[in-house]
Amino acid sequence: MRVSIVVRERALLAHANKPSAPMKLVMTGGGGFIGGTVLDRLFAHDGNLAGEPVISPDVRVLASSTAAMARLRATFPRADVRALFRPDGSVEETAFHDRDVFLHCGWSTVPSTAEADPVADLRSNVEGGLRMIEAAVKGGVRRIIFLSSGGTVYGEPERTPITEGHPTRPTSAYGIGKLGFERYLGSIAAHHGLEHLILRPSNVYGRRVVNEKPQGVVEHWMFGALHGTPVEAWNDLSMTRDYLFVEDLVDVIVRSFDMVLSHSVVNVGTGRGTSLAELAAMIEVVSGHRLRIDVRPSPVK
Repeated sequence: MRVSIVVRERALLAHANKPSAPMKLVMTGGGGFIGGTVLDRLFAHDGNLAGEPVISPDVRVLASSTAAMARLRATFPRADVRALFRPDGSVEETAFHDRDVFLHCGWSTVPSTAEADPVADLRSNVEGGLRMIEAAVKGGVRRIIFLSSGGTVYGEPERTPITEGHPTRPTSAYGIGKLGFERYLGSIAAHHGLEHLILRPSNVYGRRVVNEKPQGVVEHWMFGALHGTPVEAWNDLSMTRDYLFVEDLVDVIVRSFDMVLSHSVVNVGTGRGTSLAELAAMIEVVSGHRLRIDVRPSPVK
């Protein structure tokens, strides 16, 4: 199956405003892969956006546990880290006060865990996310940016490359949850006159830490090549995806804080598909090691 997401970051960047003052951001998911990379960029001493000087950010990061708060404070001491929930489990509404933009990167499941317990996925991510939106509305946030999913919300593609106008027919609990939250966000934003942007990235890679958990085929296969451990593939190596480097996605996310919105839904990707066979060949070139792949038939459910 060939899947490719149409690249839109150039249009997004072209409409971006150059910030003249610190933007007041509140975000979730700061301890995750993409959210953590966003924070790395915002607090980088020597980083810049397209050659522009970095403006010291006013960033409030919300965490769902005391352990997560401690990790975030240790990693990003300049961030204003606060609890997302009150002791009774409700959303801490004051955390959204005096904020311009709400970046929602947090999502408590991955496709496999959402499929294993869709009810928990619904309650944690969709219901919980709705309560965050309500708190953001009450807090006076003017713009909400949601990090959705470029592949799962579309389901089986009717045509490629996939554009934002492609039908959304998710076939997994994870995709259904993401799309459901998108729809709720659009409805609430329209009702309250909020600006909102839904970003649908393709397959993001660039994790700095790789462990035994096979999450992220690029990282997992590179780990296998460097350590001489075999990796698995199902059926054959023809499956094709659009692989997007995390720093390129972060370019789009950071620019979206203050851009002039012309679309409420934007696909983010390279616009080029790479098969698993092509990926394996590139990994061998980059790593200088042979990659051992065990191709197996798909497990029967």
